[in-house]
Amino acid sequence: MPSAQEGPTKFSTPTGVITDQWDRIALWLSTYLDTAPVVPAEQIAIDDAIARTGVSWPEELQALFRSVNGYPHDAWVPLLPSHELFDLERVIDERQVELEVWGEFAEDMDEDELSTSMAGDSAGTWLPEFVPFAGVDGNLLFVDTRPGPLYGCVTEFDKVSADDGGPQWISISALLTDVADALESGRPFAGAWTPSVVDGQLEWLYDT
Repeated sequence: MPSAQEGPTKFSTPTGVITDQWDRIALWLSTYLDTAPVVPAEQIAIDDAIARTGVSWPEELQALFRSVNGYPHDAWVPLLPSHELFDLERVIDERQVELEVWGEFAEDMDEDELSTSMAGDSAGTWLPEFVPFAGVDGNLLFVDTRPGPLYGCVTEFDKVSADDGGPQWISISALLTDVADALESGRPFAGAWTPSVVDGQLEWLYDT
């Protein structure tokens, strides 16, 4: 299980290789679950999504969508225990919703401070540089594309406390490493969620 510690991110798992970690996950899914084939996104669709967000996507974020472009509702897989994995269209939609919802709060904040903030710095609002890739009901996981040593880190965004929790993983590959480790070993993901297979479907059990 990855350690939770004081430092730049909550979990200390190092950056890996997206394709390596996804191959581990895909093998486990195909072995234990009754699921439809995974459908990746074409690079042209990824490039279009990047253009629509107007920010630079880390290579790892692009590699994630080249591996899997979300899951259709008729073959849903809860790959993450408390967030739904988005497809590209939902990335665009959810990001726009957050920009609109949080826009009024951003107007009351120090624009100079926000414009000079670095990846991983708490903003207290939703910024254009945040690219969500998973979430449910306004609680999101996003990649921080602001400049700095933590460029590409994964942060949790809460609809009440915004990004006050700080970066969770140093990168998407670190997140996927923890998912793959949990699936293969049965140990808790993020220190709290234990995977199980029930009637051919993945379920995550929260350990209080």
